[in-house]
Amino acid sequence: MKRYALKALAVGLVGAPAAFATGSEVYVKYGEGMNAIPWWPHPTLTSMRCQMLYDSSYINHAGTITDFQLEKSDGNSAEFYNVKFYLCHTNLTSLTPVFRQNYGGNTPTMVASFATYKVPAVVGPYPLPMATTFAYNNVDNLLFEITWESSDKSNVMCRVKNGSVANHRCFAWDYQAEAGTPDIIAYNALIVFDKYPAVTPASFGRLKALFR
Repeated sequence: MKRYALKALAVGLVGAPAAFATGSEVYVKYGEGMNAIPWWPHPTLTSMRCQMLYDSSYINHAGTITDFQLEKSDGNSAEFYNVKFYLCHTNLTSLTPVFRQNYGGNTPTMVASFATYKVPAVVGPYPLPMATTFAYNNVDNLLFEITWESSDKSNVMCRVKNGSVANHRCFAWDYQAEAGTPDIIAYNALIVFDKYPAVTPASFGRLKALFR
């Protein structure tokens, strides 16, 4: 069963161009399963490329994405290096083995890049800090992609909640891989829209830093 939740936000920003920021949260829930990919810093796994597909019918909202959050199911933590996050529109309803083909002819936007990224030791949704916003049209489906080049090799898996939906995840144990393995995993996500609608682009990065 598909479920989504939409609610309003109100956040006061000290010293910001706007006194208050409003926005919307959409919780895309595919299920209550638990899977460690893509956050699996196993000693024998040197890198990762993982794409996740989110159906527009589950999102049911158009706007500027200012935060994207996955949902952890454990309190484990691990570090990953040369981490990049991407968002992209796609007209595909299921992922193929070819990563580039899954963009549906669109160009992905790299919304964040980190030399070191530490998955937090929290249970529940956690933000993947975005340096660049993404304007989502809710006509196409949404593709989210993570790549990391190496990890702390702690063998501590950071599990993420998901459901069983065919071909909604494609992954490879190589961040430069051109093809991977689609399967029946679909990850839950909390997508935040228009959290800072009245803030100028030049001020956006400084405001984001306040919440890190």
